[in-house]
Amino acid sequence: MSQKQWHPDIEVTATLAKHCIETQFQQLSPIKKIQCIGEGWDNKAYLVNDAIIFRFPHRTIAVDLIERENQVLQALQSRFSIAIPNPQYLGKPSEHYPYPFHGYPVIKGLSGCHAKLSRRERQASIQPLALFLKALHTISETEAPELGAQDQWVDRTNTARMTEMLAERVENINRQNIVTIDNTVFEAEVSIANALKLTEYPKVLVHGDLYCRHLLFDQGQLSGIIDWGDSGINIPSIDLALLYSFYPAEAHPAFFAIYGEVDSELLKHARFLALYSMLTVLLYGDDIGDKQLVIEAKRAIKEINPKLLSHC
Repeated sequence: MSQKQWHPDIEVTATLAKHCIETQFQQLSPIKKIQCIGEGWDNKAYLVNDAIIFRFPHRTIAVDLIERENQVLQALQSRFSIAIPNPQYLGKPSEHYPYPFHGYPVIKGLSGCHAKLSRRERQASIQPLALFLKALHTISETEAPELGAQDQWVDRTNTARMTEMLAERVENINRQNIVTIDNTVFEAEVSIANALKLTEYPKVLVHGDLYCRHLLFDQGQLSGIIDWGDSGINIPSIDLALLYSFYPAEAHPAFFAIYGEVDSELLKHARFLALYSMLTVLLYGDDIGDKQLVIEAKRAIKEINPKLLSHC
């Protein structure tokens, strides 16, 4: 990638974030403590007074996403046993910061890539995940727009485009010597993906970006699912990719026993999306210097296809 997609359009410093929050939410002023707790592709997050997380888009493309996210999250409150963000503070663009932003009460836990879960702990969290996705995916493409959802802005069912982008990222991974991807094995994965027929499947409301960073674990228990900016209407395999990117194979039967049976074509698509996601995360994690994210990406890739990495 000549220009990395995750590089911000605007830098949101702690000083700027503090000013925006105090100006628009006087009940929180003066802020006693503000701490950056994370930075993703689209947003930068600050923990305020150890109680509220504020997320600030730092890319123009994220503006529409956070506005949709606010609508969807507010409509989904109380639907799940797992916590999801509840955006109670809706910030508006100003002369100091050009984008909307939001804040929600903190959800306790560490991200899946930093929680240092054992294989057994991952497997133990499959039941609450299955219940969550079963409930989420009962929201049909007819009902979803009533909750503020739209078609996903990136169509991940376009496997030809997805494999093209992934090939470019694999080239970068090999060139930067992050790991060595076996090109023959990779081309076989591409062929499987490009042969998929995905036009017949009903669409539902999906989270849209389920991977290790967006799962929270508290004392080994799945406690929250965050970052709903990519939520939208698409086929279930978009979210089922998490099965392959985060959970060991021995956990899958317990998942399907709760969630229900899934067509083999959808599962092939989910597996490909898991591979796409983790190879992208590998490149991203290396670029931003997040060692735990790189470790998690390598673990996942080995789980999906142990022959893909020539060495680590």
